[in-house]
Amino acid sequence: MGAWSEDNFGNDDAGDWIYELEKSKGTDALLKPIKAIISNDDYLESSDCSEALAAAEVIAASLTSDNSSIPEEAQVWLNKKSGIFGKKPQIEQEHASIALQSVQKILESSELKDLWEETDDFPSWQGVQKKTYF
Repeated sequence: MGAWSEDNFGNDDAGDWIYELEKSKGTDALLKPIKAIISNDDYLESSDCSEALAAAEVIAASLTSDNSSIPEEAQVWLNKKSGIFGKKPQIEQEHASIALQSVQKILESSELKDLWEETDDFPSWQGVQKKTYF
């Protein structure tokens, strides 16, 4: 699974996604994994879920102004000004709504959930999701 903790950033897939987020401008890279989960009617792959959970946590951190649970790279990205007028990425309440939908879908039925259920750390992982988003 490539996970080293139940934290949403404690896995290889989220680490790779953070690298992509760092290089991006605007919210496209942030929303891409969330939209992929929402639009998928098939079995949700673990790697897609890990990226979506990390993205959802960045959105939650931005809207609550509590960046303590996200990596420094994501904190820098949230404060990065780009474009002609030097604006920060615009994260809105609508983004939180779709992020929550993706988290609920992952917790309901996904490969990532199934993998965590096979471990003794499943209650901790599940608790991280519920604490962050509910």
